[in-house]
Amino acid sequence: GVLLAIALASAGANVDSLPAVADDESSHRTALERGLAADVLVTSGGVSVGPHDLVRRILCELGVEEVFWGVAVKPGKPLAFGVSGSTLVFGLPGNPVSSLVGAEVFVRPALLALQGAAVPGPVFFEGRLAAGVRRNAHRDEFLRARSAPSGDGVLLDPVSGQESHMIARAAGADALVLVPRGEGELAAGERVRYLTLA
Repeated sequence: GVLLAIALASAGANVDSLPAVADDESSHRTALERGLAADVLVTSGGVSVGPHDLVRRILCELGVEEVFWGVAVKPGKPLAFGVSGSTLVFGLPGNPVSSLVGAEVFVRPALLALQGAAVPGPVFFEGRLAAGVRRNAHRDEFLRARSAPSGDGVLLDPVSGQESHMIARAAGADALVLVPRGEGELAAGERVRYLTLA
């Protein structure tokens, strides 16, 4: 919650954080009804396919039209987006790094567009990999990395521990490196695109 509040506030949002809710329908419904009064509702968790993943079904019952569910991005595959009147609704995954990636790649550009940004993004920069990385055959991947100036631009060093629940290791990162889906690996020194983490 704190991570998302900071990320969204840095994109110009006036954030009203609601407390976490119990895994029951009544608590979910009350919180989601309140959240739908905002211009943008962002939830974290409850959008996958487990027995306690109630968010998407309850949003549908509350009249939210789901535009899509699931993206070919790692981390962050079970991301949902819908609309209710003029309210935009983003259902982010519960794992902290997945939520962060979803906020930066999907929610931040929407917030900037709502504020009139001509180029809401996401805005990528170019750098070079400090170490080789394996590609994912089926999904684009965002690797957390540390950036450092080098003689011909920015050098990006992926942090260890890239799993989506490893928030402590991700805390040392200041960049998200885009590794396009495909076979094989990207070699050290290869040029890549990345997003900065504010």
